[in-house]
Amino acid sequence: MTRRTSSDRLDHAPASGMSQTFDIQSVTTLLESQEAISQWCEVCRLSDPSAVSRCVESIAACGITLDLFASIINRLSIHLGQVSDPDQTLVSLDRFFHAVRNPLASAALFDRDPESLPILLKIFSAGPFLADLVIADTESWEQIRIGQGRPVPLVDLKKIIHCELSTLTEPHTVARALRRLKRREILRIAYGDIVSNQTLETVVTEISNLADSIIDAALCSSIARVTSQRGIPQEASGQSARMAVVALGKLGGRELNYSSDIDLVFVYSADGREIGARGGTNQEFFDRVARDTIRLLSDSGDLGIAYRVDMRLRPEGAAGPLIMSLESTLEYFDQFGRTWQRQAWVKARPVGGDIDLGRQLIAALEPWIFRRWLSHADIAGIKALKRRIEHRAQRECVNDRDVKHGRGGIRDVEFTVLFLQLLNGGDLPSVRGGNTVQAMRHLAQAGSLTDQELLILERSYTLLRKVEHRLQILFDRQTHLLPELPEEFSQLAVRTGYPPGAEGVTAFTQDMTEATTLNRRILDHLLHDAFGDEEAPEIEVDLVLDPDPSPAFIQEVLERYLFQDRENAYRNLVSLGEEKICFLSTRRCRHFLAAIAPKLLRAISKTPDPDATLVTLARVSESLGGKGVLWELFSFHPPSLELYVNVCASSPFLAGILVSNPGMIDELLDSLLVGRLSTPEELDAHLRELCRNAIDIEPIIHSFKASQQLRVGVRDILGKQDVTTTSRALSAIAETILRVIVEREEAKLIDRLGEPMTSQCDSLGTRAGLVVLAMGKFGGREMNYHSDMDVVFLFDHDGSTFHPRRSRRSTDSTTNAHFFGELAQRIIKTFNAMTAHGRLYEMDSRLRPSGRSGSLALSMDDFERYFSTDGPAADSERQSLVKARMVVSTRPARQRVEQCIEAATIGHSWTREAIEGIRSMRYQLEEGAKKSNLKRGPGGIVDLEFIVQTMQLVYGNEEKSLAKTETLSGLMAIYKAGKLSKEHFDFFETAYRVLRSIEGRLRLLNAAARHEFPESEEEQQKLAHLLGYQQKESLIEDVEILTKKMRHRFEEVFGDLALVLPSRTIA
Repeated sequence: MTRRTSSDRLDHAPASGMSQTFDIQSVTTLLESQEAISQWCEVCRLSDPSAVSRCVESIAACGITLDLFASIINRLSIHLGQVSDPDQTLVSLDRFFHAVRNPLASAALFDRDPESLPILLKIFSAGPFLADLVIADTESWEQIRIGQGRPVPLVDLKKIIHCELSTLTEPHTVARALRRLKRREILRIAYGDIVSNQTLETVVTEISNLADSIIDAALCSSIARVTSQRGIPQEASGQSARMAVVALGKLGGRELNYSSDIDLVFVYSADGREIGARGGTNQEFFDRVARDTIRLLSDSGDLGIAYRVDMRLRPEGAAGPLIMSLESTLEYFDQFGRTWQRQAWVKARPVGGDIDLGRQLIAALEPWIFRRWLSHADIAGIKALKRRIEHRAQRECVNDRDVKHGRGGIRDVEFTVLFLQLLNGGDLPSVRGGNTVQAMRHLAQAGSLTDQELLILERSYTLLRKVEHRLQILFDRQTHLLPELPEEFSQLAVRTGYPPGAEGVTAFTQDMTEATTLNRRILDHLLHDAFGDEEAPEIEVDLVLDPDPSPAFIQEVLERYLFQDRENAYRNLVSLGEEKICFLSTRRCRHFLAAIAPKLLRAISKTPDPDATLVTLARVSESLGGKGVLWELFSFHPPSLELYVNVCASSPFLAGILVSNPGMIDELLDSLLVGRLSTPEELDAHLRELCRNAIDIEPIIHSFKASQQLRVGVRDILGKQDVTTTSRALSAIAETILRVIVEREEAKLIDRLGEPMTSQCDSLGTRAGLVVLAMGKFGGREMNYHSDMDVVFLFDHDGSTFHPRRSRRSTDSTTNAHFFGELAQRIIKTFNAMTAHGRLYEMDSRLRPSGRSGSLALSMDDFERYFSTDGPAADSERQSLVKARMVVSTRPARQRVEQCIEAATIGHSWTREAIEGIRSMRYQLEEGAKKSNLKRGPGGIVDLEFIVQTMQLVYGNEEKSLAKTETLSGLMAIYKAGKLSKEHFDFFETAYRVLRSIEGRLRLLNAAARHEFPESEEEQQKLAHLLGYQQKESLIEDVEILTKKMRHRFEEVFGDLALVLPSRTIA
């Protein structure tokens, strides 16, 4: 393969047809004559004379003298036509002149130094990303130009970055500084790459060193901040605990791209505790450090992100802890490590924190990674790795434009080299190492590659990586696809070093084709030699690929997976391999389904009803379209397959969301990768952004609710969050939607009726505002998947509306009571309406004063009178206010409402008779409920809710800390106040979590009776499966014991309360 590149010299000969040298008179003509501009465009390969004219005039207007401007035009005439995209480069130059502090000085530099402008043009021609970096920081550019992008040793780079962060403590300032430093250093590296023609090895090493330095700086900042908050982590031996960051993947091999993800694994030296006020564990300390470090690297700001951090290669993957001790990490890989993980750890390298600790981990894992004696399992694993590489090579639908994943592409080379390292590394330590090019050289020295194979692979790999760099540096995006448009392909050829024009494109195309073809030929030979012909794959694969299997073969394969109706199961299996969309390849889909068929069928067989699971899975998959992409994902990420099967087997609710919203498969799979749920603030910002400028927000809000509930549900099923986190997340979703709808409906009503003001006179007062109280489960942040929304609407002032665009005596004006009453009605209607997307929530306002007969929206004055000492409020209504929480309010109204609620609840005189009345009301709620009702039945959830609420009412006046709307938070506060024994507290907390978890799983099952324990054995088994029970009988027994104990303790607590309260006559 012969490289055909343009000359490395910056000062090329003048472009063809260039015969004019510009002086003051001719550049004046250029500025005034469209004909002159058009002629100049032909010389410089510029395509848009009008845009060029504007740029030229803009540059000339920057305060540059005409003689210097003429000099610039002369140099542009020579060099602009040689860059990949002259038009965009000229635009960037115009922006540069407007960004620099002294345009005249820059123009003088371009005149004085003949290399300076061509260098800048070359950087601009690499793409908008580098142009933006230069223009955003022109002073740094000047320093980089003077330094010529020379490499900076890793030690020096770390010192520079640590020094610049030394005075920063706040996370957002540290994060911004890291992003600024990365942008500056990437520009320096790109200069060395593009202008100084540094080798690929130098460039990727420099990019990797930069990542090392930023990771280390982020880690050090996080450790310092967490140490100041929590204390010093200490090992049992008394030594300070240490932490290291180990990089895998391209960073581990010192071959990072301009826009690569970074694969990281965190480890700390040993378990122990913090020396500080908190006295937490080392695990807790370093988990906090790890999370803070990831946020510093990956949270988005005005300068973007520093790096996309991928933590999935850690022990236990996305489901595992973010960081483990050295001992636990080694134990995990010893017991559970798989071949693909060994392959990943070939590239392991410590990059941050305590480097010695990182080296200690890698040294301890080396015997596991590179085994000298291979067991049958080891051989089987390596053969599977070989087969996976070969299967990739055999795909007929691989995109030939993909320089990474295509046939003979970057990944083929890297995977094969890793395969050969695993195969030979046990006996040949010299072939170990994370860098692909160096590994190829060592394999050749060891005789695993011939000299010719090494020469071809290294040359081809270098070309592919250089092309990959040019693609990614264009927009700072992780892309590997060659452009389809001829113009863009030609620009890429020039950026890669080929001359402009058809000859350069032809040479580039030939070199790329030759590189991938030779790669594939050599790699096929190497893989075949590794084991020769391999045994046939598993029979499940043949069942999927066989166009006409015999009934006996179908029976043989499917009977082992516990299907009752095997013919129907086979039909559903076949449907999974068929694409219904005409432009999608069924062949490709079937190929990837075959690869995962054994795992998929095994996962289905473990569910309570394999037949029903497969039916649901086929229905959900059919609604998605593009099934082949899903199966391909499952082949590389088994946890996503397990999750998908689990959802289809155990959660008709979540499966229904997927069927109704096909695009939400991404949310489903993201739930495996994202380390946490969105905060309420993030939810609010996200929904507002979605609704911005939208005329009809109904489908947006329904989609938002579905996607967020899907994320919560998936994490719930996976056990990534407890029942409290689930309930809070579901409540936050409802609260976010409520606020957006309130604002929308209020704005529409104001447009019709005017703004509600505090005065009815000609002189206007202040704006009156709506207050929405969340009640019940909504108020307690304890919502479930199908929960209602209990609300009370208030408004803070009487008065009338005023429309600023109409007369104050307009007939459209109305009272505030009418305005807020209609607003409440609109809000309720929006939530309760049954639309094509279903109902948002069932909103219930019956907990308002006077219930159904009361006004929908009550004034604060009326609210206060109703709940005053001698007001008509019943004890049950006062009890309901324990759960009241303001979710919409004006700032002045908040304090007033809180005072009213306090006076109505803990400020009320509670007597023995009143408490007995509350207990009687609890018994009344049992009437009409089955004994199996986990909410209202004896010993159900309501027992504990009444205990907590009643104790808050009784003791709240002396213990203000009891004012909590969440049941568990209230329970904890009561216990801490010494009003509840530890025995009671421990039981109640556990029982509540268990009952709420069961209730949540019933909602996921879409059970007809959402609070009742299922009667059918099939549903009982599904519920048991969701809760992690092997047998339904164990679950049934646990629930019976728990509810009996709950009722016993309920009676005991209420009996004790009766003893401490006075009777009404004494009071």
